[in-house]
Amino acid sequence: MDLIKQLGPLAFASRLKRLGEKLQKDVSKIYKDQSIEFEARWFPVLYALKGKKFISVTAMAKTLGLTHPAINQVAGVMTRRGLLNSTRDKYDDRRRLLCLTQKGRETIKILEPIGAEIASATREVIDITGGDFLENIALIENQLENESIYERITIGLKKRQFEAIEIEEYKTQYKKYFKSLNIEWLNHYLSVTKEDEDTLSNPGNIIKEGGIILFAKLNGFVIGTGTLINHANGTYEIAKMAVDPKERGKQAGKKLVLALIDKCKKLKAKKLYLLTSPKLETAVKLYHQIGFRDRKMPDQFHNSCLCLIYMEYDL
Repeated sequence: MDLIKQLGPLAFASRLKRLGEKLQKDVSKIYKDQSIEFEARWFPVLYALKGKKFISVTAMAKTLGLTHPAINQVAGVMTRRGLLNSTRDKYDDRRRLLCLTQKGRETIKILEPIGAEIASATREVIDITGGDFLENIALIENQLENESIYERITIGLKKRQFEAIEIEEYKTQYKKYFKSLNIEWLNHYLSVTKEDEDTLSNPGNIIKEGGIILFAKLNGFVIGTGTLINHANGTYEIAKMAVDPKERGKQAGKKLVLALIDKCKKLKAKKLYLLTSPKLETAVKLYHQIGFRDRKMPDQFHNSCLCLIYMEYDL
């Protein structure tokens, strides 16, 4: 049983790596049979220097699409084998320059006829696929340049996590979570004032005054909370937002804010705002993504909120 094959797309990178290692192993064996002291994995670095006086390690990494450490590792081995010279740039001591030695240039000439056979044998295998495999590889590389696998996976995960979050309105049994989640948040980022303590101990007052408290649940457990405070005359504030530290980054905050905005629209509110700290970079970024915009701090907040950011959402 070949597990890598069975896993299909899930093991795509592992399968390509395995294929590459198998091809390089066979080619290195050919070099050994021909009594040439050379390894297949050195080939890109050697040929990148063909016909050139020198290339910096950084430029080499960019040319080959490899990491700086990967180039350093291969270049280090090739230098010890006498194929390369490595020197510091006299105009910039931070740059390391690579160039071929006489042995390196001679090795290129020795490898050329073997290279022709490698290309021929590889093309023979590729042609069996019935299509232009190399062109397909180029298409995959172009797709990943436009949007990496990391980005694609992240988008997919965020969508799944967002859909997994359930939003519920305030219930008496959630009272303890409203306080504990906000207390944890305040202790971590700011401090707990007497006003905070009173508000968090009596969430029913927010409801009585026309506000709304929502809770985010994941797998049946409360992991976050957010509040819509009624300031009368159609003005509402999003406040008392907190998510369990262990569950942050799982879209609970985003779903809570969107649910609060939706509630605000249903109430036919005229104005929605929030106050946040510039230190909370993740939260600020989220609010901007959702549609909140920085506005001039209203006069009534100037004395107590000078260190905060005032944002409004266009309803």
